[in-house]
Amino acid sequence: MNVYSRRPDRSPEAIEKRRKATEQARAANIRQGYVHDPVLEAANARFIAGDITTEEFREEMLTRFKRA
Repeated sequence: MNVYSRRPDRSPEAIEKRRKATEQARAANIRQGYVHDPVLEAANARFIAGDITTEEFREEMLTRFKRA
């Protein structure tokens, strides 16, 4: 992994690590009453694939729920 790269690592190991982290977060949310959200799941898929960074993911979620 290149720590100086602005884009996420797309190696199979990095993708698997992001997938496991996302699944663990989803499981914790389900225990708290999470209901399936297609927008969140689509963002999760893009994050796992390395299409968006953690910061971009966070900004998308904050923007989505930001009040006008």
